[in-house]
Amino acid sequence: MTSTVAELRPPLAMAAETGETSESAGTVLALLHDDLLLVACASARITCRRAFSCLVAPEIGDRVVVSHIEPQRPHVLAILDRPHGRGACIRVDGDLVLESSNHLHFRAGQNLQLHAGDHLALHGKRLALEADEAALVARKASLDCAEFEGHAGALRLIGKSLESVFERVVHIAKASFRTVETVDHLRCAHLDYAAAEAARLHGKHTLLTAERLAKLDAQQIHLG
Repeated sequence: MTSTVAELRPPLAMAAETGETSESAGTVLALLHDDLLLVACASARITCRRAFSCLVAPEIGDRVVVSHIEPQRPHVLAILDRPHGRGACIRVDGDLVLESSNHLHFRAGQNLQLHAGDHLALHGKRLALEADEAALVARKASLDCAEFEGHAGALRLIGKSLESVFERVVHIAKASFRTVETVDHLRCAHLDYAAAEAARLHGKHTLLTAERLAKLDAQQIHLG
């Protein structure tokens, strides 16, 4: 007959007195289906399931801690050791949220990659990106902002077509060169060109017309 004191003793204390233990160390032999693991513990091979709190996914060859609190459902609680040179993978089923009341930093000695099968979003009051080189590759990209300001030592754009719609355009340059291979069209209400030194208009066929008034004024006029 079991005494009342024995009934109130914690399972770990009872296991220590009887020589049994609720945990043991083992080696992962194989990764089975349905996230099951084949683990060698002492002289036995048992099928275990990774515990929910064990975020690092076990791999073959890992030394792990196996819990036998539920004999019919042993679980791998943690990874004790992994062969040198092999990385780690944090894997969970369902959503994963990393939350901090202050700062959260991600650091990598070499490369840091973010992958999303569907949608990747960054939200914040301020976004700062700093890099020696940056590359953006997208099938379609859009930028929506109230004000955009940029500084560049050299800007090169290569594309098939360019369309822009502005209410007001101000362009200031020390020198400007433009080459149009076929046709250049300009339609406006008023056109005002002024040159401080010389103005030249040349073409194989040049035609100047006016609907009402055409005026040519200069100190000297040479025709022919």
